[in-house]
Amino acid sequence: MKTNEYNVDHALQVAIEMERMGKTFYESLAMGCGDSPRIAALAADLAKAETRHIGFFKQMLSELSSSKRGPQLTPKEVYEAARELRVEIIPGPSAVLNAVLTSDIKKALEMAIDMESASVAYYKQLSLNTKPEDAEILTRIIEEENKHLEALRQRRADKETV
Repeated sequence: MKTNEYNVDHALQVAIEMERMGKTFYESLAMGCGDSPRIAALAADLAKAETRHIGFFKQMLSELSSSKRGPQLTPKEVYEAARELRVEIIPGPSAVLNAVLTSDIKKALEMAIDMESASVAYYKQLSLNTKPEDAEILTRIIEEENKHLEALRQRRADKETV
């Protein structure tokens, strides 16, 4: 996906898709961590946070003025965006397997932090090619993702968590 092809409406549609993928990823991680209740609990919490983000971004999308609205992404555009997000943002199977097999909560947190950091970087890159009047929307997405990222970093710093 080329960032200059998407307006703020498309950016929000992609953000919603990214959150759905993150939710599915964290739910799958939680289910696959039966032997590690701490990682399963962390992943379940992260899936809930992604659900909240979906609602937040849907609300932002519904509040867009008609002048900022674009067409609904086509299934092909959604597929292409999802493919790019899986490659650039969602952790690969080996990272997940390593965290689960070793029951290492630190690795699971690092994996989540890396994913959220990549998400923030993605939106920052997208904002470079956005009209100034649309920058506020992307800034709100980035702020929301940064809150999630900071919560994860705080959890990593908490000695009881790790």
